[in-house]
Amino acid sequence: MTDQDNSAVEPLALFGGTFDPVHYGHLRCADEARQKLTLSKLYLLPAGTPVHRDVPQATVGQRLDMLELARTEFPHLLIDDRETRRSGPSYMVETLQELRVSFPDRPLILLVGQDAANLLHTWHRWKQLFELAHIVILTRPATHTRYEKNLAKQLQARSETDGRKLFDSKAGAVLQLEVEPVDVSATDIKHVIRSGGSPRSMLPATVLEYITANRLYLTN
Repeated sequence: MTDQDNSAVEPLALFGGTFDPVHYGHLRCADEARQKLTLSKLYLLPAGTPVHRDVPQATVGQRLDMLELARTEFPHLLIDDRETRRSGPSYMVETLQELRVSFPDRPLILLVGQDAANLLHTWHRWKQLFELAHIVILTRPATHTRYEKNLAKQLQARSETDGRKLFDSKAGAVLQLEVEPVDVSATDIKHVIRSGGSPRSMLPATVLEYITANRLYLTN
């Protein structure tokens, strides 16, 4: 992320994950959200040391390589590698604080899936997230909300229905955004690979070629 982004008027949007490996469930969801929010670009934010996920099988370098290869098909999705360069657990609140120092007046948007949103109250210093960014919860038909009481109050009080309003303030709003379901997971991909199959429909061909060449995910 470069200094020239400071001059942009649109919000800076982030979509985090381990991306181990990155797949169409991540990419199509993120790009659809980008288009619905009328953003020219969106940043994929790979975790260095994830807090709520298992330790990635692929190295940081391999995960970054795969993200870069995926951009051939999704050029409007960029990469912010700051969490992979930071030691210790990848706490989102610290990432947003760092971004806020660099972009004090720019709207920030954090995109999270519904499953992650249901557990938002377990995140490190979770109430501060609303002070630092807008939260966009990516929903799909038939997904279920299971919010803890205090989290539910925060989300309801900050609820917004117009995505354009996220351009008008720096942080604090919560928007539900429905996206097309993509039934793909990293667990599914790893299972197919270990079973001797090919997950060619689950991720970009460039990423699959990299996985094959580097013999990734052949074992647990």
